Amino acid sequence: MRSLILLLLAVVAAQPAGRVLVLEHARLVDGTGRPPIDDSRIVIEGDRVTAVGPVASVPFPAGGERVDLSGRTVLPGLVDMHFHLENKPPDPNLALRQLANGVTAFRDPGQWDEYFAGLRATIAADRLGGPRIHTAGPHIDGERPAYPDDSVVARDPMEARHFAERAIAQGATAIKIYFRLPLASAKAVIDVCRERHVMSTAHLEQLEAGELFAYGLDGVEHITSLGPSLLPQLERERYRQAVLADNGARSTGRYAAFAGLDLESPDARALWEIIATRKPFIDATLAVFERRAGVPTDAKDTPEMVATRASGFKKMLAATRRAFQAGGRVVMGGHSTVPFAGRGEAPWREMELLVDAGLTPMQAIEAATATGAAFLGRTGDLGTIEPGKLADLIVLTGNPLRQIAEIRTVERVLAGGDWVDVAKYRKN
Repeated sequence: MRSLILLLLAVVAAQPAGRVLVLEHARLVDGTGRPPIDDSRIVIEGDRVTAVGPVASVPFPAGGERVDLSGRTVLPGLVDMHFHLENKPPDPNLALRQLANGVTAFRDPGQWDEYFAGLRATIAADRLGGPRIHTAGPHIDGERPAYPDDSVVARDPMEARHFAERAIAQGATAIKIYFRLPLASAKAVIDVCRERHVMSTAHLEQLEAGELFAYGLDGVEHITSLGPSLLPQLERERYRQAVLADNGARSTGRYAAFAGLDLESPDARALWEIIATRKPFIDATLAVFERRAGVPTDAKDTPEMVATRASGFKKMLAATRRAFQAGGRVVMGGHSTVPFAGRGEAPWREMELLVDAGLTPMQAIEAATATGAAFLGRTGDLGTIEPGKLADLIVLTGNPLRQIAEIRTVERVLAGGDWVDVAKYRKN
């Protein structure tokens, strides 16, 4: 009997684990920053990549299903670090449309987990390998929060710690500090994240990024979060008090603040030095702040307001470049609905703006893949196309290394080793 059992186990072990997919002849940009492989072979077994390299050096596996991708470019699936569900009740369709556009993983940086039930149900019902959902729980904010429906209000450090611990216990993979949270409470949240090995991130308008980076904050949402550390102290306090009095003061005030920034002032250089040491993640979300000369965003905008916003946005681009040069780990955060991108196209626009800010196309691709996976804490299985990684990748008809706008030529999406019905979900 024992011999029979061993024989049966040997037979089972010899059986193929599942479909073997072999993608051939594409230009491969693997997300690591290494030069592309112009004639590649990628072997996928089940939901994992098992072999990658030039066609000439990677053997074709027995029983493999060949997919000829000549003339195409293959990238890792995009990682959107700042995605917001739409509407109340939430609509899962935007996340699925972004999946069809190449976003195979995202993080929502501040929302009750219950709001994702519909999206998770659709993913399960449609047997989709993505998008891979990462949540942060509701914002942890101070009194008079800007977005009460999306926040918990912590009145002291002990309460802030309690909310952070509760969110992590409920599955949050990051915790977001929101801008009205006082300094001691913000530090309490960072303490919890450090103890639990969970990423901490923040939207800052009043606290100083430099001080929190030095304390241990992992990253920030929005390039404007660097503003309070870049302004001279007198202007910094004026801006802080304006926002303390009125959350709406941020709307035009941050553009005016950025328009006048000296990115090489003593205050600015102090921040760049901290970034060089700590190497925090910078989720610039440039697309949501994009403003163009001569293009009003509201019927009430005066020509002076339009000019100030355009000038402030140019300096936001420059600040992103300077933070990157200093050692900040820039990621891609689309922010879902933005002024100059169509539905589901915010991640593409963000990558274009990262190049406008001074990153190379290769660096923008890394920001949207490997570096995003690092901010998720998932370098072990996401973000690059390498053996052992999850088979999340996208096929483009264009070459975004030549021109980053060709990121818009997504033709096919593979999530967890299965092809996504791109045409179906782009209707959402």
